[in-house]
Amino acid sequence: MKNIILYIFLGLIFTSCKKIIDVDTNNAAPQIVIEGNISNRLIAQQIRISKTVGYDDLSNYPAVRGAKVTVNDSRGNTYNFTESLPGLYVFAMRGIPGITYTLQVDVDGKSYSAISKMPAVVPLDSIGVVKNTFFGNENINVAAYVSDPVNVENFYRFNLYVNDNLSDRIYVNNDRLTNGNKLRLQLFYDGPNDEDLKKGDKVAVDMECIDSNIFDYWYALNQQTGRGPNQGTTPANPTSNLSNGALGYFSAHTYQRLAITVP
Repeated sequence: MKNIILYIFLGLIFTSCKKIIDVDTNNAAPQIVIEGNISNRLIAQQIRISKTVGYDDLSNYPAVRGAKVTVNDSRGNTYNFTESLPGLYVFAMRGIPGITYTLQVDVDGKSYSAISKMPAVVPLDSIGVVKNTFFGNENINVAAYVSDPVNVENFYRFNLYVNDNLSDRIYVNNDRLTNGNKLRLQLFYDGPNDEDLKKGDKVAVDMECIDSNIFDYWYALNQQTGRGPNQGTTPANPTSNLSNGALGYFSAHTYQRLAITVP
């Protein structure tokens, strides 16, 4: 009985103790963020440059103006990008699969660079809808069908649009375990207010063939935005192919789009 009373007394002491933890949210110095894309479409290719903001600030990333932005390719061509809008640098050109592109950004007395090789085109054969049942509830998701080439390492990224709205999920795949197979890649969809796809929705899928460095970037970002309990990883900057501590990525990739209406 004495031991029981002692344990109760000690328990009351420990449960009544509270430790106040002050979370240090001191803002770090702003960092350069570069988001660069070169595709195999004849369009105004875009390099967007901004800066990070403090933890307590609104997510309104200030544009970086007055940068010198050039892209060189492995054939000896140089493309000088010009600033069309604050922080947005463009040049009208068509990227070519198999060619390596090198980005050079000079701004605020610092230089940043990145290299990306545009992979060969892997055709997006078709897209469709797949019905899944979980615990008696049926929902509809989009599937992309791809014939993966044999003996070639491939990396894919998809963007999903539903009624012209871009899904905030990140969709990336590689063929490490499926090389040379016909792939059915499901693009799970969570709409606003957890809405599911429904009959009559207009769906579009963009497919990019990306290089391994860009796959690593998007895969790491995807891991950090996992959904549900105990999903995701500790927040950290995803591995970038940019030099000198810049955040973001530079991607030379192929592009395809298919669209359907949910039957």
